[in-house]
Amino acid sequence: MRMLFDMAEQETIADPDPSVEQPTVISVQNVSKIYQIWSSPTIRLTYSFFRLMLKLEKILPARAIAVIKKNLDDAFRAHHALHNVSFDVKRGESWGVIGYNGSGKTTLLKIISGNLRPSGGRVEVLGKVAILDYSAGLNGEFTGKENIYLKSAMHGLSRKQIKKRFQSIVDFADIGDFIDQPVKIYSSGMVARLGFAIMAHIDADILITDEALAVGDALFVQKSMRFLRSFLKQGTFIFVSHSINDIVSLCRNAVWIDNGRMMAIGPASEVADAYLASVEMRQAKAKQKELGDTTVAAATEETKPEAEETMSDVEETKPDLNGTTLSVAQPKLAALKHAHATRVVRDPRLEYLNRSAWRNDIRVPEFDMDNKGFGVGGAHFDDVRFEDEDGAALSWVIGGELTYLKIDLVAEKYLEYPIVGFQLKDRLGQTLFADNTSVVTVEQPFSVNAGDVFQATFVFQMPQLPAGNYVLRVALADGSESDAIMIHCVDDALVLNCVTSGARHGLVGVPMQEIKFELLGVV
Repeated sequence: MRMLFDMAEQETIADPDPSVEQPTVISVQNVSKIYQIWSSPTIRLTYSFFRLMLKLEKILPARAIAVIKKNLDDAFRAHHALHNVSFDVKRGESWGVIGYNGSGKTTLLKIISGNLRPSGGRVEVLGKVAILDYSAGLNGEFTGKENIYLKSAMHGLSRKQIKKRFQSIVDFADIGDFIDQPVKIYSSGMVARLGFAIMAHIDADILITDEALAVGDALFVQKSMRFLRSFLKQGTFIFVSHSINDIVSLCRNAVWIDNGRMMAIGPASEVADAYLASVEMRQAKAKQKELGDTTVAAATEETKPEAEETMSDVEETKPDLNGTTLSVAQPKLAALKHAHATRVVRDPRLEYLNRSAWRNDIRVPEFDMDNKGFGVGGAHFDDVRFEDEDGAALSWVIGGELTYLKIDLVAEKYLEYPIVGFQLKDRLGQTLFADNTSVVTVEQPFSVNAGDVFQATFVFQMPQLPAGNYVLRVALADGSESDAIMIHCVDDALVLNCVTSGARHGLVGVPMQEIKFELLGVV
């Protein structure tokens, strides 16, 4: 029975055959790109003239030469968009490029695609490159059909090849009678459909895309993703995106660039975690600085002694919530989350599953106290564990079992609005499910003082997981969900290992309450 459904498994990225040494198709070696940021348009126009005048140094007055040199020195400043970036991409690999806005990601892709020359270093590309820039190469005055021939020819297809693939391109774009209309009257979605359809039929060896991945309605997005996953089975893919989920889903490897410099390179999930940690730390420090600046401003007033006394009073009057327990359960939890109340059923089949090949055994290790994590500080995790309903710690969890995820923390300073959350991620770094405690404090305040020990508990049925490794990420923030300071975060608090599984039809398996199959009659 299990073999019947193997074809229905979640489609994943195909790894190149490890027994076959794949050739390097993209080699980036010490690549740098320097732009000249001119001080003014006038200086840019006269720069060459001043350089020519400098050659007349022997016949011009010393004062004039000094003015010329000053103008040349102040003409521009050098901006390093890229600085000594190096990595190799082998045939069949998929790479993501991540970083903040203005970090040099797009510049790197333009150099790899040959649309921009580097200031230093070298790039070698083996194979035909296609760039998923949907509107590029489309002429608004021409019809969709005419643009198919135009853009396909620009990418090296002969007229005979275009004719052979023409109907397939039209079917892929699926824009109806608009295919006979000028592109200038198309919506942006229709332009993207046509552009994507053409790029999907040009037999590229290397596909490069900058942000634009799949656009349009849900059906076209699914069609686009099916094409990309099919392409990844034999082609090479370079992808720039701010969507970390897309990066870890589509790419095996990644490179993180910041201010033109390569910060990290390696498996996509690891690089993505490092980048996200940097983003969260940057946001936390900015928020902390903002709050700190406010405090400093208050303390510099003429009534500084009174202000200090007031702050002392505030310290003394922080609420003592020792022993306080806040809890929100069903059906109120569902109402706060605008969802239907879930009904957790103690499934008698779990005993059967324990004795069958369909059992879903998930190994749970102990929390590593030496796993420091990151954050601005102010509290730390003391323990993370799974328990059963009797409070016994679980070293194994069965998919479908009711579990209690308990997270113990110790406060090192006063936290006014603490939020504790978790994420369960698969081996690619994709978040399978997650939640946090913010819903518990919607109607009731909860704060902690320095030295307080506090705990967050999440009660849920453990999904059935395909065999493999999973990571439980835990985090503590102070503030609201939309505006909080990251106090402490541990990316791999627990590394779960599912050793046997009957759930092979998706990222997670949902325990069914009933499956019915009946004959209703004859037509």
